Amino acid sequence: MSVRPHHPLPTRQAAMLRRAEVLSAITLVALACTAVLMYLAMGESQAMKTAWAEDLLSMVPPLGFLLAARFSRKPPDATYVNGRARAFDIAFLASAVALSGVGVWLVVDNVTALATREHPAIGSVQLLGHHVWLGWVMIAALLASAIPPVILGRLKIKLARELHLKPLHTDADMNKADWMTALAGVAGIIGIGFGWWWADAVAALVIAGDVLHDGVRNMLHAIRDLHDARPETVERGQADPVVERIRERVMALDWVEDCELRLHEEGMRLCGVLVVVPRDQRALAPRLAEAQATAREAHWRVDDLVATFDQALPAEVPAPDAPA
Repeated sequence: MSVRPHHPLPTRQAAMLRRAEVLSAITLVALACTAVLMYLAMGESQAMKTAWAEDLLSMVPPLGFLLAARFSRKPPDATYVNGRARAFDIAFLASAVALSGVGVWLVVDNVTALATREHPAIGSVQLLGHHVWLGWVMIAALLASAIPPVILGRLKIKLARELHLKPLHTDADMNKADWMTALAGVAGIIGIGFGWWWADAVAALVIAGDVLHDGVRNMLHAIRDLHDARPETVERGQADPVVERIRERVMALDWVEDCELRLHEEGMRLCGVLVVVPRDQRALAPRLAEAQATAREAHWRVDDLVATFDQALPAEVPAPDAPA
């Protein structure tokens, strides 16, 4: 059984992928530390509980990305004849499903808290011989937890765009949700301090709604990618400009009358079919190879590409008459 040719990443992109893996590993360590801090300062605050749950949930995207990056490096073999680039798509879907599931749970939990009019009580703790309102401890923990996501998210979003890695982009989105969650939690705790019992649950509900929205949106996009839909940018909603760039390069060949690209995404790479309409039928085999090579050289993301001619080929141009 033949396997797909293995086209490893160019040197620059391979280095960027390793950098993304380092950032994901740092993210896991930072989230573990902040989750412990949040748990110790949680008390009875719904916003704190929701923020803590989101910190735990935020570990899913970087963990899935690390596993997918490791798996995708292996070349095609007798079992995975088409390679392992889809590992990133599977990680994207798994993260989205986890986000959606926990988002539903958080929304239901916080709506219940509002409906039953739960009044959270924030007591005091003794620190260095002084009684301190626990709300200040919670606010300090929330603000401390917001610092790593701001830095890591900005670094990851740049790499996600360069590498066209949607799981990494989802991870960066989660980092944004993390620091927004922290600020919403601070607002809820301050509201409790003013005697607004509902402020805590409302802040938690806002956090939960954001988690659910991101989860459902990413899940729909992940399913779309697994259905081999047309390539889109990592921000979504717009056609990937790389496809048009490849077409322009092929159309620049002097013997090409027209061409069509039927590409889909497999992880960060593009795969599919290139259909070429030549101006005539001369030297078809070498021309087909040239069109395929031109398309692959147009961008590093082009991986497995099958080049073929359109069935309605133009008539063969007769050879010129021999000189008298």
